[in-house]
Amino acid sequence: MRVAFFTDGPEGPGSRFRCLQLFPALQARGIECTAHFAYDERYNEVFQRSWAPAYKLSARLKRVTHLLLDTGYDLVFLHKTALAFSGLPEYLRHLRHTPMVFDFDDAIHLSAAGKSNYFRRGTFQRVVSIVDHVIAGNAYLAEIAGVPHKTTIIPTVVDTTVHALRPPNTGQPLVIGWIGTASNFPHLVPVMPELLKAVEQIPDARLRIVSNAVMSTYENHPRVEHWRWQKARELQALHSFDIGLMPLSDTEQTRGKCGFKMLQYMAVGVPVVASAVGANLALFEGSRAGALVPPGGDWVEPILALAGSCELRLATGRAAREHVMTHYSVESVVEKYASIFRGLVKHPRR
Repeated sequence: MRVAFFTDGPEGPGSRFRCLQLFPALQARGIECTAHFAYDERYNEVFQRSWAPAYKLSARLKRVTHLLLDTGYDLVFLHKTALAFSGLPEYLRHLRHTPMVFDFDDAIHLSAAGKSNYFRRGTFQRVVSIVDHVIAGNAYLAEIAGVPHKTTIIPTVVDTTVHALRPPNTGQPLVIGWIGTASNFPHLVPVMPELLKAVEQIPDARLRIVSNAVMSTYENHPRVEHWRWQKARELQALHSFDIGLMPLSDTEQTRGKCGFKMLQYMAVGVPVVASAVGANLALFEGSRAGALVPPGGDWVEPILALAGSCELRLATGRAAREHVMTHYSVESVVEKYASIFRGLVKHPRR
């Protein structure tokens, strides 16, 4: 069986963790996987440039071209839509009668600012209606899709052989860390005063922000460090954290998120302090991974509790990793993907 995966780009979290990392396990099951990217490796470097909108549009049109012209596949896997404002590319591909799976792990029916958007919602509904199967990253997104008869919920997972357990902190100053793209700064900014209040009560502790941009307000703060995100150094950055943070406001947009930051921290054995919002609740349940903070709740106390005990951080981190290995690893979900693909492709091409 040959499957074409159409996705954003090799550096994007969605591409890496909902497509690319599945390839070895799928190919071991006789499913040949080919990735078609819209963006290239420059995406994280150009998003702040004045010509970024033109770059993004050209990349999207490249994805449309591949979607319409590339043939010879038994199944098409669509990670999100090709265009935000039109489902026409997917509809034209649908006319070729190649089975299509639509996968999404974000509230893509909303605008980038999280507002209702007529064109995005229409595009989303059109694509959902014509594909043969929908894979949603959490239960909320599955409900938004509104096609339960052809929807499977598969959470975002990690390869736990790649996300190795972090070594113990051997007397280094405590690091409280956050990792994510600059588009998620609006979730971090509101809690920064509380985070710094906690950090300043811990001798020599640092708040480390790993991103593709710098949070300018705190660029020169003595307790805040900025690390430029690099794919090759991502594991090193995660291993440098003693406590991982995932603050979120409680909105329709954030309820569509799939807890990815939290998942990465837990996978490498880093205890978490995260907002009790959306998929974070399901990911945290039964994990003993740290603490969840309700909307409007206190961030200082749970951070200080973990900071005050190396033994607690170690035990909590190991419990978090065990939870991920059991419920959120590639091996725990890959057979679900393979089963969906086999069910849609009755007679694979030779």
